[in-house]
Amino acid sequence: MKAIIYGAGKISRGFISQLLYLAEWEIVYVDLNEPLLQQLRTRGHFTVHVMGAEQMNTLVDGYRCLSLNDIEGVAYELQDADVVFTSVGGKNLVSLGASIAASLTDCYQRDQRQSALNIITCENWKDPARVLSESIRAHLSAEHAALFTGRTGVAQAVVMRSAVDPTPEMLLHDPLIVPVQDFWELPVDAANIRGQQPAIKGVVYQDNFAGFLERKIFTYNTGNATIAYLGYLKKLYSLADAANDSFIVSVLENVYTATNLALSRRHHCSLEEQTAFSLQAKRKYQDYAIIDDVRRHAADPLRKLGPDDRLIGAAKLVSEYDLPLDGIATSIAAALYYDNQQDPLAVKLKEMREQQGIDHILKTVCQIPTDGLLAAAIREKIIFLKNAGIITYD
Repeated sequence: MKAIIYGAGKISRGFISQLLYLAEWEIVYVDLNEPLLQQLRTRGHFTVHVMGAEQMNTLVDGYRCLSLNDIEGVAYELQDADVVFTSVGGKNLVSLGASIAASLTDCYQRDQRQSALNIITCENWKDPARVLSESIRAHLSAEHAALFTGRTGVAQAVVMRSAVDPTPEMLLHDPLIVPVQDFWELPVDAANIRGQQPAIKGVVYQDNFAGFLERKIFTYNTGNATIAYLGYLKKLYSLADAANDSFIVSVLENVYTATNLALSRRHHCSLEEQTAFSLQAKRKYQDYAIIDDVRRHAADPLRKLGPDDRLIGAAKLVSEYDLPLDGIATSIAAALYYDNQQDPLAVKLKEMREQQGIDHILKTVCQIPTDGLLAAAIREKIIFLKNAGIITYD
């Protein structure tokens, strides 16, 4: 069985590849980063380092590497591939679609791709499967677009394993090493798989994927944002240090008390099941074996303060069920004061706050009524965090 992975970064090597390698699949990497590809070819192997469970470390070898620009070479690999994964970054999906379409066109013209093919997106992006599928079809002829639609499934996966930057000591041992969390499941949207589901241990084909995805976002991503933004304000730059701080834990528990109730009601799962899901997320962030920086998780605050994202989206969900806003409003208040000077979008957020005020951000970025209950709760929590000495600037 053969898998093609577009992208050879941390999630590609540190998660997708490990699952495939342990299942004895043939692996082909396709990437634009020629120095990385050359390093992979020259060394011929790399280590997936499972933090806190080093007995599960895996030395991945036997793979092949191709440039994304090698349309014919990629087409040759595509003609008998059993599954394709993408891990390229959401902003690159449209251009990736054009490249995949070019290679598929080569296959279709030679009549070399007749069996079903599934493409699984592993991207932290909104509707990545739809974005990629639409881009591929847009770059195919009408005839080939019909073939693609009939023969190809494009399904979204949710990556819940963390992959972090290696330490200098690790890099001395292996310059391609990827430190990862001890987590082994990759949920995939079962409804969009075409034909037989690829058999890969750890890949879980999830029914009602939209519901699962919302539960994941408003549990994992919301909790992560709460920890990251409050951790930054408290100068706790280690994610685990922040997640174990007593004040931040109390806010996180308030967030989860409300979101767990709301999610269990919306998605008709038991409160016990949803609570266990949130505890799993909390344990992940509190794990000292995972060495990570809150600034990495807090990056891009303007997107994360968007109207349907992890903070405002969670607040709207909680409001829908008339549940307390205390926890999530505190998280939003902290996010509004994220001012990391190394993050251009945090700098922009700071400029908006200082020059135009909080209400302007609530109206234009968060897109919520400034005279509503949520806005009032956020303003109240800004005062609370200032009085507590956590927000120390205007």
